[in-house]
Amino acid sequence: MPSIGFWLAAAVLVIVQAAVIVTALRMRVRPAEARGLVGARPAEVVWTLLPALLLAALIVMSLPAR
Repeated sequence: MPSIGFWLAAAVLVIVQAAVIVTALRMRVRPAEARGLVGARPAEVVWTLLPALLLAALIVMSLPAR
């Protein structure tokens, strides 16, 4: 069974990732300001979700098999 520290870290991860995702979705970008990937909403969402998905995969792989 994972320790309390593991679950505390997982809870903090979920809260921080949720805050980053909400911020990325609420960001207002004017077309004149968007240059390349910076300011492009799809790119912002992808590079916000990718670390969260990788960490979720690590959490799942670290759980003991039943």
